[in-house]
Amino acid sequence: MIKAAARFGRKKSTRLFKDFYLEWIETLKTNLLPLLRRSILVSSSNQLSTHVQMIQHHFQNYYLTLDLAASEDVSQILFPIWRNSLEKPFLWVGDFHPNLFTNLLRSFLNNNNSSDEEIDDTHIEKSSNFPLVWKYPSKNLMNKIEQIECGLRSMVPTLVTRYRKSQSKFLDKCGLNWINCESKQEILKTVEKDLMVEIEELVGVFLDANRLRRSVLTEIIGATDIYQAALYLEGLAQFFVGFSDGELLHEFEQCKIPLSGI
Repeated sequence: MIKAAARFGRKKSTRLFKDFYLEWIETLKTNLLPLLRRSILVSSSNQLSTHVQMIQHHFQNYYLTLDLAASEDVSQILFPIWRNSLEKPFLWVGDFHPNLFTNLLRSFLNNNNSSDEEIDDTHIEKSSNFPLVWKYPSKNLMNKIEQIECGLRSMVPTLVTRYRKSQSKFLDKCGLNWINCESKQEILKTVEKDLMVEIEELVGVFLDANRLRRSVLTEIIGATDIYQAALYLEGLAQFFVGFSDGELLHEFEQCKIPLSGI
């Protein structure tokens, strides 16, 4: 019913977000990511800076378009039947959880905190272009990641609570008003009014969640140097592109996870 509510009375988008998303992923996969990888291999700071900016702009465009799509029809974002089964476990309020960004950065930092004996040949090969880029992270970067993580611990539960309260308030109000209606026409008008209030709150929650995702990514890139930013965005792009990998998706869907201890 909430899904129908989100669609009710909203301006229909001239283009579904899922269509934009497919093109966005394809551009990232076949154009921007290969360009960035070539720049990393040749270690050209000028090319690196250009391609880092291109991918950063690509992600910013993604979130701006996501905002627009939600404002036009939030149901296609909050209830994304078009997302595949590999993507859905990572979704939070309509899109990927912002912890994805911080966890990725932590993975780079933690890998390079290992002792030399623990670093295998594969790790050395992958980091050979910028071997010390994560070895001695700046104090500014470490402070920034701690600040971001602290903010997420506070803001994520707050947004989840808003979402739940919005649904609860709608159900309580709609149920009470429905009982007091005397005709079908009156019921429809009452439900429509309550639905529109609910939709506006759903859109507001999503826009705030999306603003959080966008700001976390911007702050991380702002705290890294050009080489760290390049490797970080390469990893982030690989993560997004990986969701559309047909073989990986097939293996995931064929995997049977035993349910024990429930």
